[in-house]
Amino acid sequence: MATSSECEGDGEENEEQFLFHQTQKLLSLYLGVSFSVFLAYLPESSLALLPKLQTQTRDITARLLTAEEQLRQMKSRRKEDSKANARVVEIFATHRNTWQAEEKQLLQQIQDQRAKIEELERETHESKRRIEEIQDIIGFISTTSGAAAGEQQQQQQQEQMEEAFAAEDTRDDQLKFNGVLNVAHNGNFPFTSDLLASASSKFWADRATVWQDIQCESLESLYHMKHFVARRESPWKVDGESTGVSSKLELLEQELLNLEKLGKSDFSRVPSLMRKQARRYQALTAKIDDLCRRMQASDPSEPTLSVEFETQRQTEFLLEAFRLQQHASETGQKLMALQTEIGKSYYKDDIGRSGSAKAGTKQSMDSIRNNLQEVQRNLEIWLARIIGDLEGILARDGSCSSRIREYCVSRYNSHFVQ
Repeated sequence: MATSSECEGDGEENEEQFLFHQTQKLLSLYLGVSFSVFLAYLPESSLALLPKLQTQTRDITARLLTAEEQLRQMKSRRKEDSKANARVVEIFATHRNTWQAEEKQLLQQIQDQRAKIEELERETHESKRRIEEIQDIIGFISTTSGAAAGEQQQQQQQEQMEEAFAAEDTRDDQLKFNGVLNVAHNGNFPFTSDLLASASSKFWADRATVWQDIQCESLESLYHMKHFVARRESPWKVDGESTGVSSKLELLEQELLNLEKLGKSDFSRVPSLMRKQARRYQALTAKIDDLCRRMQASDPSEPTLSVEFETQRQTEFLLEAFRLQQHASETGQKLMALQTEIGKSYYKDDIGRSGSAKAGTKQSMDSIRNNLQEVQRNLEIWLARIIGDLEGILARDGSCSSRIREYCVSRYNSHFVQ
């Protein structure tokens, strides 16, 4: 069965091939006959065009070959360019990875340096704060030691005065008694010399016993009693308006405006320096007002907390007042330098001005200078009153000075332990 089926399949394929060959022959025959008929019916004039057409065909064939060669070369170049571009991309990719790694490393270094800078800034700020506190502690200790030395000197002076008064009384009594002896020696006195000698010895013995029985109070007890005397208003309950500083600053601002209107070209640097000095006073006044408000919020004359905590708080207020006093002293030095600069600028530009302008400018400058001096003096007095009252409150308790010293030394040691 299989053999018969295979034979049938081969027969069908042979028939198909035979039909295909017959079709090709018929088609070739048809084309040949058609072309022969076409050539037979061509006009005679068109036969002369065949060489020309052949020439054009050869030219076109040559151009086609040239174009194919150029196309082949372009394809070859394109392949080479693609390979080169791929190599360049690979190189740039490698470099980009390297650059990214370096960039990350640099960014990390920048962050580390910023962290180090912040740490150094914190250490610098902490060092400055420690230096300021150490300076305040040194100033406070020197002030307290100076006050203690002054009290001791005052006590010694009073003892010397008492000794001098006692010696003077003794000398007067001795002179009187010598006068009595002289009278007796001249014979005008009814008592004998033996009686007078015994009386004199008894007199000096009684005088010594009288002085021995007297008990003198120490100056320390009297010193602590003076703080319970009725006093005037506490300086921290006074603001800038009450001290006259604010009104002086407002008047100073108005006078600076008037000075600028008088002559805009004359020593133009001086009004700016004066305005800067006025701003310094305004800032210092604001700081003192803030200290007074905080002190008034916790009135030291009415302690409601423990003595140690109250002493610590008042000591902090006192140290801050010392810092403000130092700031006021520096501002006063700047005021002296400003006055020197004003004098130089005024006498330098004094030649080219008229008499009326000169008089008005001089009057305005004198008024501003006086106001600045008054503001400086009022601020110094205000701070001195605050410091004096705080020292009086802290010195009211007998063990107060030792607690203050212990508190300052503990803060001083804690900074160095850190």
